[in-house]
Amino acid sequence: MPLVQVRRAIYAYVPADGDELAMSEGNVLYILNDDDADWLQAKRKVLNIDDPEEKGLVPANHTEIIPPIAQAKALYDYAPMLNEETALEEDEVVDIVEDDDPDWYMAKTKAGYGFVPKAYVEIVSEQKSQAIVDSESKYDEPKFDELS
Repeated sequence: MPLVQVRRAIYAYVPADGDELAMSEGNVLYILNDDDADWLQAKRKVLNIDDPEEKGLVPANHTEIIPPIAQAKALYDYAPMLNEETALEEDEVVDIVEDDDPDWYMAKTKAGYGFVPKAYVEIVSEQKSQAIVDSESKYDEPKFDELS
């Protein structure tokens, strides 16, 4: 079953109830269910293989959707083998959300969010975050001629 969304915590949150999930600012959250607009069923991204996989409810207003970092074209069909993988159709254009694994991308496909094998897609365009675009634009200002 593909994921519903991939989000980032923009604020820390300390659970008030046993079914809630603690999060720190910057945590990546894989959203399993978003039926309630105020509370999302989430799984925190595991950073180390020895860390436990934790799930719970998080306040939606403490998170933001992670924008794509690139677009890719599916070279082949792919049928998911695990719950966190998602299907690909040959020639489908997908949004790449994460690229921190040597063999897998986190992507948004027609089927939903999930992992897809890097060998099955080809990057067609890279997208810059707004912060990078903003920082680069200040260097594009016209330079004054020192001799005038």
